[in-house]
Amino acid sequence: MIWSVILACQTEVGPKAVVESPPETAPESLPDVALEDVDSAQPVVPETPIGRQLKRMTIPQIRDTMEQITGHSWDGGQNSTWDDYAETLGVADYQLRVESDRSPSVMFQKFLDDAATETCLSWVNDSEGLFFRVGTADDVSRDNVRSLIVDLRFQVQGQSRLTEAAIVDDYELLFQTAYQRTQDPLLAWQTVCIALFTHPDFFMY
Repeated sequence: MIWSVILACQTEVGPKAVVESPPETAPESLPDVALEDVDSAQPVVPETPIGRQLKRMTIPQIRDTMEQITGHSWDGGQNSTWDDYAETLGVADYQLRVESDRSPSVMFQKFLDDAATETCLSWVNDSEGLFFRVGTADDVSRDNVRSLIVDLRFQVQGQSRLTEAAIVDDYELLFQTAYQRTQDPLLAWQTVCIALFTHPDFFMY
């Protein structure tokens, strides 16, 4: 009898009964309020400032600026050639095109070069001396050439009058190269003038 009771107790509280654990239950999902609190606690990352992208001047802006600087229009007639090629250059007519194409495309560069070539020729040969505000046309000395280049950069591109700027060396080399080939200072200055107007420092802002 005693052994029967002992065996019965071992069956109920034996090692197997001790090892077993209650069945696991799935954790309750967090309430919506708790999730919102967690999200709001995340640090706010400041937005990275983005620099302003350069834009090309519109065709009317380029036309008016060139005419104001040089006192001459492209072709010298009543109607500027800029207006004649406005559609080709992507100027908005607000009928078929509502936005102007302001990309520095190959087509734009070609017409800008044509405009600068003709306008600079008239400007350099202007008898009123509007081009040579500093120095003289016949003086090809280094000091005279650099002084005039600095003044032209200020007129055409709105750049500072620093004679030490690296690009001044490039324009000086361009002048000397053109002068050596032509032996004509006016043609050399026309070459520099064209380079100034076709440089992005003129038509991009």
